[in-house]
Amino acid sequence: MKHELIAEQLKHAFRARPRPSNTEMVASDVSEYEAQEFSALLIEREPWSLTPLEIRDVIGTNLWMFSPKAFHYYLPALLSATLNHFGSVSMFANEVVDALIRPEVGDADAVIARFEGKDEAAFTVSLKTCIHEWYDSGWPDTLFLHRFGTLTQEEGEAVLKYIEAFRDAHGENFPFDELNVAIERYWQRYG
Repeated sequence: MKHELIAEQLKHAFRARPRPSNTEMVASDVSEYEAQEFSALLIEREPWSLTPLEIRDVIGTNLWMFSPKAFHYYLPALLSATLNHFGSVSMFANEVVDALIRPEVGDADAVIARFEGKDEAAFTVSLKTCIHEWYDSGWPDTLFLHRFGTLTQEEGEAVLKYIEAFRDAHGENFPFDELNVAIERYWQRYG
């Protein structure tokens, strides 16, 4: 029952977000070819009619393709799906949790630490360079703010309630305390 209440709170909080036009579904820097299946699904389907299978197979790993308008429009349904259908969309849920954490430059070292000692040294060195360049560029924080920096108080409160409910239901699947990190870095302001 609690999950249904979270879904209703998300729906209500984001009710003023209009459906983007068909040309506004995908971020401008994504090629038409790259986004073909993703874009077709978003044009065809309303957020709450997306199935866990569609979320897993088409939207999963493609969260980056959403335009900010489409991201806000689909966000409540996607958050609700990760809460209610975690077993079917667990990989996508990981992507959502990562998106909810406001990045910091020091995160590069945390990501690298997860790989050290598991693969060859050359791979680790190459990975370190790429990850540090990515975080140093400022793009991760810019992307975060494009997605979440314009939320209303009501929307932010609904997302915080979702994070808390998701943590209670599935927090054991996130061994690096990602959900509390998300709250501490950004979402606590809505509490």
